[in-house]
Amino acid sequence: MKTIRTSIIASILLAVISFSACKKNGSSNTPVVASGTSKLSFQLSADATDSTGTVPDSSKSSITGLTWAAGTANIGRFSFEAKRNGVSIDIDSHNLTNVDLFALTPLVTYVTLDTGVYKEIRIKAYLQSSNNDSIPPLKLTGTFTNDSTKVTPIEFDLTENSIVQVSAKNIDINGTTDYTALLDMQLGKVTKGITAADLNKATLTDGKIIISKKSNVFLYYKIRANISGCGRSFFREHHKDRG
Repeated sequence: MKTIRTSIIASILLAVISFSACKKNGSSNTPVVASGTSKLSFQLSADATDSTGTVPDSSKSSITGLTWAAGTANIGRFSFEAKRNGVSIDIDSHNLTNVDLFALTPLVTYVTLDTGVYKEIRIKAYLQSSNNDSIPPLKLTGTFTNDSTKVTPIEFDLTENSIVQVSAKNIDINGTTDYTALLDMQLGKVTKGITAADLNKATLTDGKIIISKKSNVFLYYKIRANISGCGRSFFREHHKDRG
């Protein structure tokens, strides 16, 4: 009887050891799925090229005699919309305010993206008013040389919220590369539909061409309508191990 009991115990122990060994081997063969995230930074800046992709003689505009020399945008947020694995993704980046559009290194903000291929990308920069009336959603300043060769200061003041939106190519987030989405406001497109003759006829305020909701209103609404479609975007890669 004792011999039978000993045999049973030995059999149970052997079964437990065998099960443990099988479980351990099974775990070691389970593939490990790589995961990670990457940063997507955003920049908004003015672009000097015109609709043909070249820098016109007037430097910052396709209108002869018009040169934009400075500009600021009050950005409430950037929005990144895309599809990953057929699922819609919508991520916002906040905490970015008044941006110098002509700065060599514009201010940036970023979001974090999970790994995967992002398609049908749309990026939006929201130009918004602030509590400070001296900081409009968008302001551009420069000069206009009229048909009498007189140089006149010019200023565009956007006082209504607007959105610069662009479509972008697919990106593959693999966790080893960060990206910067560079958004250019093509100033040649901002003034689309406006001619030098229009500026020659513009009303002056204290010797300056002011384009706003209160002055040269016709020109104001033309420019405002162009803002949403004036953008152009491309991605710049930054390998994390290279900075």
